[in-house]
Amino acid sequence: MGKIDVFEYIETAAGVLDANLVGFTHAADKLTEFLTARFGDIDATIGVTSRIKTRDSLKEKILRNNLYREAPAERIVFEMHDIIGVKIECRFFKDEAYIYQKICETFCVDMGDGMFCTADKKAVKLKLDAPQPEKQKNGYNIYRIDGNVTYAGENYKFELQIKSLVNSFWSEIEHKLIYKNNRLNQFDNLMKEMLDSTHESLSGIDHQLSLIFDRVSGNTISNQHEQLKSMIAMGLNEMYTAIVKANTGIPVSITEYSEAIVDYLITASSYTNEMTGEPLIKTIAANMSKALGANTDIDEHRRRFEYSDNYSGMLFSLMKWMRDIDYSTIAIGENIALDVTLDGVEGEVAKIFLKEINSDFYLNTFFHIFFSLERGNDEQDFTDYIRYYADTVMADKTQEQIYRTLARLSELPAYKLPLTETIKTLAQIK
Repeated sequence: MGKIDVFEYIETAAGVLDANLVGFTHAADKLTEFLTARFGDIDATIGVTSRIKTRDSLKEKILRNNLYREAPAERIVFEMHDIIGVKIECRFFKDEAYIYQKICETFCVDMGDGMFCTADKKAVKLKLDAPQPEKQKNGYNIYRIDGNVTYAGENYKFELQIKSLVNSFWSEIEHKLIYKNNRLNQFDNLMKEMLDSTHESLSGIDHQLSLIFDRVSGNTISNQHEQLKSMIAMGLNEMYTAIVKANTGIPVSITEYSEAIVDYLITASSYTNEMTGEPLIKTIAANMSKALGANTDIDEHRRRFEYSDNYSGMLFSLMKWMRDIDYSTIAIGENIALDVTLDGVEGEVAKIFLKEINSDFYLNTFFHIFFSLERGNDEQDFTDYIRYYADTVMADKTQEQIYRTLARLSELPAYKLPLTETIKTLAQIK
């Protein structure tokens, strides 16, 4: 028995996409270059990116939205508005409206049917007669504009989105947790509640970040440091709390563990080392030293701004990193198997952690979160963490003090082992 017509249609459409992939890709690249040239230099703009819808995504959308009724299979990819997706990413919610205004000012030549182009390039057109922002099915607003670009004699439709970093981060997480994870369908109502809470918290982060940029001269550098550190911890806590609840059905607080992970991120993380060549804490300290060493009020203001811009840029990079994590694969509650060999004090610390890592829920959850964030394999990430832990709690201690510290460490409840307060207490043992 052969396949029903709709599946033949889908296979034909996917084949057309494959055959024209080079054209779509070139059109998307030219479009990205054009929009970057026009809007990339706006202070609020982080970047312009594009993507081509994948073969699997095309098939799923055709079937889900009954698109096989709208055009022949040989033409459907040229009729769909989002085979090419372009995103202008900006800093804050308020910047979305500002960039949309700039787009309307730039695309000012009326081509009819609601389509507008720039004065010097008719090949790129945007449909600007629809109200913006649009209301999505999830209840949140989005700046989404249909357009088309002519390249090599072919007309390619595209969808342009304007998203703040927080909104971009949010939509990626929502997509990975809900739309690409069928296991979570049974938690629809629960996940909606948790995701709504997460969105609310991320909105608060956006507001606080915006205030820091707008009022940087009114804040001390150390306060900015603590505020930004707190924001990263808040984002981690909200997201991973939702994941833990989705996997276990139990609401638990992981606030202290999120804070401990943030302390590691800015002190020893493989990611921040990759970006700057040294731990983020050293970058922060160097910038603080420069700013505090300024001699005049004008220099102090300027250096404060430079520091804030540098550190906030690091925060944006960290949020982008978090956005790319596949949260659907985090196996909360499952055993962790590690083959690690460490010597000396590091080996003794490792033994204490490994003894409890699969018997204590909170310690196990801490490392599942930790491994999902770091770049290496689990064994290497665990080794790096133990070295960081041992260096922090054993620094400048005599052999006798090290023995006392190890003895105290072995007496602690497992759930307290990774907490920031625990590390501080152990470091003070003399």
